[in-house]
Amino acid sequence: MGLMRKLTVGLLTFGTVITGILPVMARPATLTSRSNLRTDASLTASVEEILPSGANVEVLNITVGNDGEYWYYVQPKVEGTLSGWVRSDLVRFEVSNKRYATIAGKRGYKINVRSSPNLRSKVLYNALSGDLVTVEDSYKQPGQYRWYRIKFPSNVIGWVREDLLSIWPQGCIITCPDI
Repeated sequence: MGLMRKLTVGLLTFGTVITGILPVMARPATLTSRSNLRTDASLTASVEEILPSGANVEVLNITVGNDGEYWYYVQPKVEGTLSGWVRSDLVRFEVSNKRYATIAGKRGYKINVRSSPNLRSKVLYNALSGDLVTVEDSYKQPGQYRWYRIKFPSNVIGWVREDLLSIWPQGCIITCPDI
């Protein structure tokens, strides 16, 4: 495994996430083929539903499965459809000018999202490793951490230290597609 992939894997969550505490929606995407929606980020996990090719989903979380592949926790845009895990090679992201990031850390790792860019400010929200957010702004005082103002799809906006985020290049998530 290459250094870049190891770094990426280190920044992403290594397991699954409790579904009840994920944001409402995150990054729009489309399924590239008929896809099994699974209960866990594994090919051996139970299939909850089979989604058709072209189905629109929202990607809520990213993890690396036991197979070493990226898996996305998705919420299909069809009302009444369960959310679950789909392997990343079955997902195509819609073009976006937004800047995205994932909350860094090991499985189950929670971080505080604060009301202003300092450790003494009020905690507004607890984010989980792998959660997808949009990056709205940044702030840095000399000799201190850079802070990023992030926005969750549930419209919670707050500040997080740079070491607690994995920020992706403009319009990309994990890797930019080959053009």
